[in-house]
Amino acid sequence: MIERLKGRWQPFALLAVFTLPTAAAMMMVFSDWRPDSFTNNGDLVQPAEAINPGQWQGVVEPAPVLAGDWLIVTPQRGDCAAACRERVDQLNRAQIALDRDIERVRLVVLQPESRQTPVFEPVPGILNLAAADAQFERLARHDGEPMAAHIVDYRGYHVMRYPQPLDASGLLDDLENLLSLAKEEAERRALEEAVEQ
Repeated sequence: MIERLKGRWQPFALLAVFTLPTAAAMMMVFSDWRPDSFTNNGDLVQPAEAINPGQWQGVVEPAPVLAGDWLIVTPQRGDCAAACRERVDQLNRAQIALDRDIERVRLVVLQPESRQTPVFEPVPGILNLAAADAQFERLARHDGEPMAAHIVDYRGYHVMRYPQPLDASGLLDDLENLLSLAKEEAERRALEEAVEQ
C-alpha cells in the first residue's frame, strides 16, 4: 500500500521540483524585484543611450581613440574651482582603486564646445574633452538636477549617472560590477574596429 502511494506521488513531486522555481523566478521578473546585492548606487540609464564619445574634441590636445575604453565623465561648465577639483580627485582615486582594471577606464572632464578655454588644468591621465553644447547640457543636468559624473561603456553607451554631491565609493562599486560583467575581448575588438575605420 505504501509503495503504491509513493508511486502515485512521485510524478507530482517531480513536477513541483521543476515548476515551482520557474514560477518563483517569473514572479520576481514580472514584479521587478531585485535582491539588495543587485542594487545600483547611481541611476541606471534605461534604455542605455548612445552618446558617441568618439565625436568629442580634445581641448588641450587631440582626443585619443576612446572605443574599447570605459569612461568616467564629469561635466564642468565653468572654471574648475575647489568643489570641481575635489570631485575630479575623488573620481581619480576611484579609477586608481580599480587596481588591475585601471587600464580599461579613462577619466574625462567634459566641457561644452562653445567654451574657448579649458575648464580644467591639464593633468596626466585625465582627459579634457568638449562635447556639442546640446549633448553637454543633457549630461550636466537630469530632471533639473546637476550631475556629478557618468559611466559610459566601451561601446559608447551612457549607462549610469550620479547626481551631486558625488558618491565616489558608490560609483566605484557600480563600475567594478560593470567591469566584472564585461568581456575584455569585446573591448579589444571595439578598439580594433575603431582604429581600422
